[in-house]
Amino acid sequence: MEMEFDDLQLSIQESVRLLLERRAGPERVRELTESGAVDTYLLSGLHESGFLELFQDADAGPLCAALVCEWVSGAAGLVPIGWRALVAPSVLTGEIPLSVVVAEKGQTGPVRFAHDADLLIVLDGDDARAFDRDEFTTEPVRSIYGYPMARVQVAGGRPLEPGSGSIARRWWKVALASEIAGTSEAVFNFMCKFLGEREQFGRPLDSFQALQHRLIEAYVHIEGTKWLSREAAYLGAPAQQAATAAITAVETAKLMLHEAHQLAGAIGLTLEFDLHLWSLRLQTLRVEAGGAASHRTALAESRWE
Repeated sequence: MEMEFDDLQLSIQESVRLLLERRAGPERVRELTESGAVDTYLLSGLHESGFLELFQDADAGPLCAALVCEWVSGAAGLVPIGWRALVAPSVLTGEIPLSVVVAEKGQTGPVRFAHDADLLIVLDGDDARAFDRDEFTTEPVRSIYGYPMARVQVAGGRPLEPGSGSIARRWWKVALASEIAGTSEAVFNFMCKFLGEREQFGRPLDSFQALQHRLIEAYVHIEGTKWLSREAAYLGAPAQQAATAAITAVETAKLMLHEAHQLAGAIGLTLEFDLHLWSLRLQTLRVEAGGAASHRTALAESRWE
């Protein structure tokens, strides 16, 4: 994997940037938060532009799909981008519905974006089943953690190819790492701007060496997450690389959540301050798919194998 984007990746990056400028961002998130709905306007735009179909494209492939996940998350896109762009195409064939969500069998907690999903993939060990919209019901759950959530009940469904469960689970880890990378970078950039504008003792806060050290540590964690997630996607989500990316990502998410709100001070606890539009999502992402314990177990198992 090259460390610099090629012409195709640069072209995709610019096209995604322009789309996100028109269809994403804090103002759009605030509008949708009131209704608790997925952003179908953004999702349809990504689909019409072909950005949801990069996974199986011979020239773009999973790496470009992971990059799109990263960029959409950084723009606070309220869509199940990781599941739709990375997980679904790894186990589904033919035309894939617009909104796809993933859950583990027996999961009692709520699922992101489930209420508006067109398709649900349920993982059961090495196997998986797909449920169409009329084969599962949802109960919306109120949450402050950045995403519309709902509990799910399933009935029926169709089995996917043998081994689909383990394949989807590996790509889920990569998707989480990509989403956390993009979200964490957005938190970092937001806080750098804030600390550069806010003054104390007649100096910008970002001129204080103690705060600079904390920002540098956060930056190193974010860069590690970005490149590990990209590498895992490029290699096809091998178990060891996928788990390593996920572990690094959840550690980064925890660090960024705590550091950002501590550095922001009291204003970081207000709804008027845009920080929470990204930061609280990190709390959801870092515990998804079993959280750090599950990712570490997967890494250990992959090493023993």
